[in-house]
Amino acid sequence: MATQEHSLFQPVRRSRVSEDIIRQIQDLIAAEHLQPGDRLPGERVLAEAVSVSRQSVREALRVLDYLGVVMVRPGEGTFVATTPPSPVDPSLYSLLSERSFLLDLLEARRILEERIVHLAARRATREDLDAMDDALTARESGLAAGKHDVAGDLAFHTQLAELTGNPVLTSVMRHLSEMWLRSREKTGRRPTSPHKALQFHRQILQAVRRRQPTAARRALRRHLDDMRADIEERGQ
Repeated sequence: MATQEHSLFQPVRRSRVSEDIIRQIQDLIAAEHLQPGDRLPGERVLAEAVSVSRQSVREALRVLDYLGVVMVRPGEGTFVATTPPSPVDPSLYSLLSERSFLLDLLEARRILEERIVHLAARRATREDLDAMDDALTARESGLAAGKHDVAGDLAFHTQLAELTGNPVLTSVMRHLSEMWLRSREKTGRRPTSPHKALQFHRQILQAVRRRQPTAARRALRRHLDDMRADIEERGQ
């Protein structure tokens, strides 16, 4: 069994060894050499197979568990997730704790979301807009009670993507939002004013409701520019 497990993996020769391990496991899953529910080799066996330290293996498995690619069950081992997500370039996740990565994410979001709000202003139904308005009202009540959920703020942007009726845009926006949230968590950064973010969301939604794509894009730009200024001002 150990010999067979060794044969699946190749020695790691890159500087970022944990990333190489992540790629190998993702590739094995994509090629169906590892099936959902399969148990991965133990840390010692896997470390020997790829010629790295157990610490590097442990870090790689931690990231894969975080991404939902594998499931770590204490006392049982590490298993391929029964519904693994689409493969993700692990090199991106090594940058999560860097301020520059937040700025890169923000740039990508601006490119995507400007088109999203434009389409949302043309395609959104009244029912969808009413639901988003209700969600903002609920968030406003939460803030008044001293509760702030960053994931809830990001949900607004994903919901805007859903208004376009384009599932590809929604999927990409959801993925960017997940990376943004994880980067915020890694750096310990939080918005300086969730109330200000809520105001921007209100302005964006109002423009979308009025079927004003240009006004919606302007409101979005002000929102993202404010976020960028916050990141640059507060530093790392």
